[in-house]
Amino acid sequence: MEIGVSIYPHFVNKDKSLPSVLADVKIKKYDFVQIFPHALGLIKNGEVVERKLRPVEAALKGVGINYIVRMPLSVNLRDHIYYSRHFKVAKAVVDVAIKLGAKIIVMQSGKTGRLDLEIEAIQQLADMAGKFGIKIALENTFSVKDTLYVVDNVDRENVGFALDVAHAFLSAQGDENKLLEDVKLGTEKTIILMIHDNFGKLTPQVEPEDALAYGVGDLHLLPGEGKIPFGKVLKLFGDVPLLLKVKDPDKFAKLPDKQTLIEILTSI
Repeated sequence: MEIGVSIYPHFVNKDKSLPSVLADVKIKKYDFVQIFPHALGLIKNGEVVERKLRPVEAALKGVGINYIVRMPLSVNLRDHIYYSRHFKVAKAVVDVAIKLGAKIIVMQSGKTGRLDLEIEAIQQLADMAGKFGIKIALENTFSVKDTLYVVDNVDRENVGFALDVAHAFLSAQGDENKLLEDVKLGTEKTIILMIHDNFGKLTPQVEPEDALAYGVGDLHLLPGEGKIPFGKVLKLFGDVPLLLKVKDPDKFAKLPDKQTLIEILTSI
């Protein structure tokens, strides 16, 4: 089972360099990482900052760990007013993936705006990426059906689904049977399976510092700390890569090793 870890921008700071963070993940036997090129200074004003590519590439290859690339969450290719700005940044991310030799780009579909514009844009990006053997994986913000609709209409062999199980659980409002029904819709098109935990509750709306106390929202907990039945979910899939998404620096620092995580996932 191939498992990676998302390296969120705030994990790399003045106290912890990128090579150091990567080494911590490598020591725990994980197979790959997800990096955010814009947060590493590789994109500025919609352009690739060429001089900063080499140090990042050296860090990744020096540690000897594989990597995938993540687009900024702000990218909204449905936004007809600022479409050219969004597309410029998205294209720059594809350029970075090409230059770094990454084989998967993860992005979220837009929430509001013109769906036809987004579909056409992703087709263009997919055609560019496909020439270099790169796949684009669309992540469900919440609804599995909505994201699969975009994937189906883009209709490119190198465009698939990044199935975020925790987001799907929130969309199913904590209903285990509904979660499993929704997940089944995406199994054939899933390029990567994203894992983190929550309690399946979206309400009541509370302050961010109160969310854990209420068990509300997209908490990004370690598997086993919430209510998601990962063991049942994983049985629906074949050999698909998993990406662990934990945002809290303290939880990240205490990540179990890969084998322990597998044992946790398969037991719940």
